[in-house]
Amino acid sequence: MVAAQKFNIENQKSISTVYGSVTSGNLWSFLKLEDTTVTIDLTEYLIPPVEELVGTLVWMVRDGLD
Repeated sequence: MVAAQKFNIENQKSISTVYGSVTSGNLWSFLKLEDTTVTIDLTEYLIPPVEELVGTLVWMVRDGLD
């Protein structure tokens, strides 16, 4: 996420928030980087059910487009 943030800065892209995820394959966690602040979603998402996981991924993409 820090690398993506640096890449965006070097390429004059004004993207204020970078989202990320960490997974073991079955267990997922999500993060958000805004400037120098990292926010960690303390909820761990398990597959199945996949609906909540996909909903979170869709939200991150939609929020990133705003």
